[in-house]
Amino acid sequence: MSEAGLLVSTRKGLIIGRSSNERSQWEWSELQRSGWIVDYSMHDARTGKIWCAANHWQWGPRLHYSTDWGESWQEAGTPSFADGERSVESIWMVEPGGVEGSLYAGIMPGALFHSADDGQTWAEVTSLTEHPYSEYWVPGAAGMMFHHICVDPNDPQRVIVGGSSTGVFASYDGGQTWEPRNRGIRSDHLPPDMQEMAPCIHSLIAHPLQRGRLWQQTHFGQYRSDDDGQTWVDVGTDLPGEFGFPTAIDPRDPDACYFVPHDSDQARMPYGASLAVYRTRDAGDTWERLSNGLPQAEFFQTVYRHALGQDSCDPLGVYFGSSGGELYGSSDAGDSWNLLREHLAPVTAVRAWALSDTDSH
Repeated sequence: MSEAGLLVSTRKGLIIGRSSNERSQWEWSELQRSGWIVDYSMHDARTGKIWCAANHWQWGPRLHYSTDWGESWQEAGTPSFADGERSVESIWMVEPGGVEGSLYAGIMPGALFHSADDGQTWAEVTSLTEHPYSEYWVPGAAGMMFHHICVDPNDPQRVIVGGSSTGVFASYDGGQTWEPRNRGIRSDHLPPDMQEMAPCIHSLIAHPLQRGRLWQQTHFGQYRSDDDGQTWVDVGTDLPGEFGFPTAIDPRDPDACYFVPHDSDQARMPYGASLAVYRTRDAGDTWERLSNGLPQAEFFQTVYRHALGQDSCDPLGVYFGSSGGELYGSSDAGDSWNLLREHLAPVTAVRAWALSDTDSH
């Protein structure tokens, strides 16, 4: 029988969850990579590997992978700059490329790296770092980094990336050249003639079924694109506010999307300290407030940019973690929620998927 898998990255390590397809009960691993700040983790369906991007106060940023569900870990290569003048401060995301052995990594300070040998060696994608718009990239409160990488599963040459204080860029030749895709994104921190240069992107997802359909959350709103980011439409008018970090989708429905709005970029907590996830099923025309099972008072926590995720089960599973170490899950597309774990360290990322029978052993 198929299973669901769940990776919960925290500031103290990684927790791995497994469940039946009903997702009513979860089995949890011990804390993996204990003592490391795990910024991101993902399951590569091509190889079955679990990848962990972590940072340590003594050893710095490292990439580790496991082929046996965390029973053992191996260290992969670590991205590094060839010029010797810059240093990798952290690895914010690792994403499978479209061909065997291909991996991308988004790092801080703002750069993209690529590996052609399954993470053993890495090279900076200098065509992006040297784009003329890079002179306008200025670190924000959390720094400057590429934290979202979207690789088309049907066209590995199509890669779309987004980052804090960098904006959105699209490539159709596997990263040799890049086109900025920021028209229509409001950037209140930039003067009118620079609105498209370096918006502060918080999250970015390309839908796997509908080419051109992108969703993003920025510092100043929620947006949808139907043409690969050549133009963006503000879809946040039915939401309680414009600020937030994470985005999730339904991989079977291009018109469905999930956001967690925050009350402001100062307090960074749910409106009225009442926790809710918002869902659209009509491409952003209207939004539903989903709060059944979530705390509705005195919730003063944040949901970070990678801490909202979905699986590919039917019905859809949606999961998120908080800066207070709570993990919530829904097995009915968000209609109701359950507290899955508590007393974790601050949750930095949540990623889930449906496992095939061959992956579940």
